[in-house]
Amino acid sequence: MSGGRRESSLPQGEFVVRQEQVRSTQLRFASTQAVSRARALCVVALAVVLAACTRSVTTSPPVIASKSAPAPAGNTTGAPTSRGAIEGFLAAVRASDLQSMSGIWGTAKGPARDLMKREELEKRLVVMQCLLMHDKWSFVNDSPILQTGGHQQWQVELTRKSSVARTAFNTVPGPGGRWFLDDVDVTPLREFCR
Repeated sequence: MSGGRRESSLPQGEFVVRQEQVRSTQLRFASTQAVSRARALCVVALAVVLAACTRSVTTSPPVIASKSAPAPAGNTTGAPTSRGAIEGFLAAVRASDLQSMSGIWGTAKGPARDLMKREELEKRLVVMQCLLMHDKWSFVNDSPILQTGGHQQWQVELTRKSSVARTAFNTVPGPGGRWFLDDVDVTPLREFCR
């Protein structure tokens, strides 16, 4: 990979918490071979984050995120636009709707719920929900930064109580022309899950 990143030891077809150098931790879909050590580290990291989160999470039926970006319902996954994927995902986070989150979080291959084991998916969604729970949010810019492979990066500002953080959300086009959220830089959001 470019930029000196080495992803050969990350599990194939799973979402992982990854630290790039010391300054940037990201949730990202990795497409490499499974390695038990990476899994063990991920489980430990997940346990630490879950221990810090005391919110109770329940799964509910899909809800409408907003008039402009409905969360996926039934077999509909992704969002019609890149921006809509972020709008729908953050609305699902706020509504504690793991089902809708699982239909918007994914890769160019489709939604995470079709690519991961349910138990692992739910654990990762709970961590993401803890980190991304907010009182309000907004796009920092009106348009995305275009990335390689069709990805689009959006800068988003999240507010929770007195904490405000800006972070990057990356989206990618998937099956049927639908857009999926495939990467969130969680480093600036650590205070949100305490």
